[in-house]
Amino acid sequence: MLFEKANLKRPVSLDFVGMVCIVVITTAYVTYGACIIFGVVSGYESSAQITFLDLINGIAQIATALAFILAYVQFRKNRIQQRQAIIAKEAESQLEKMISVISDMEVGESSDLKNLNKSLTLLSNLATNFDELFKAMNEDIQKGIVRMQWQDMYFNYLSHALGDIDPVAILKKEASIDEAVLEEAVSEAKKESEAENILPVFKNYVFTDKLLNHPKIKETYSLIGKIDSLDMFVSHYLNDHNLNDLLYGLLSRIDIRVHAPLLAVSGPSDWALGKSA
Repeated sequence: MLFEKANLKRPVSLDFVGMVCIVVITTAYVTYGACIIFGVVSGYESSAQITFLDLINGIAQIATALAFILAYVQFRKNRIQQRQAIIAKEAESQLEKMISVISDMEVGESSDLKNLNKSLTLLSNLATNFDELFKAMNEDIQKGIVRMQWQDMYFNYLSHALGDIDPVAILKKEASIDEAVLEEAVSEAKKESEAENILPVFKNYVFTDKLLNHPKIKETYSLIGKIDSLDMFVSHYLNDHNLNDLLYGLLSRIDIRVHAPLLAVSGPSDWALGKSA
């Protein structure tokens, strides 16, 4: 894991030492057991007779060797499960922090660029932590639960918050635009977004795009370059390819124009929406 520093004071892995010990012990027990069973320890003398007790002892030696192997396998399994549980717990903690940040986002008529910048930066940092934890997990029921909890955070909290950001409210607070000009731009944008050839899921995007690119608005104000951590946020939360593993089990796909219209027209870089190397 990216944040997990290697233990430089332990040059020899304990797993390697344990494996060597298991191999040595297993080889010794199995060899001794086989020797007893086949009479090798008696020097192949024709007069030597293998008693029933000798046979039992030989089998017992082999069983003991197998017990060592099973004990080591169980030890490894327990270590993996313990690590998995610790990572899962911390991943859930990151999701709870995400939901807390999302709950503090100002949307609707209260939409504010300063609050949006702060929220996106915090969410980007949390996503970096979460992604590293998620990648470090083995695929099992715990990872499936964490995936389900991420989907809950995304579709029940984040998606709604991003969709409720009001570009008009931001323009009123950030730009010195005449009220009559703004009303005209809003009216024209609404008209174009409600055209019959526009799919319902894209209406908010078309409205936001037409509003911010209205000639009288664009010459006065532009969101391009004004949203902090835009590319990082888009890469973590709105890149369908990067979210493929987290969306496993769903038919839903992510389109930035649907889930975050304002961010879609704010000029995210191509790499933020493209496939990661």
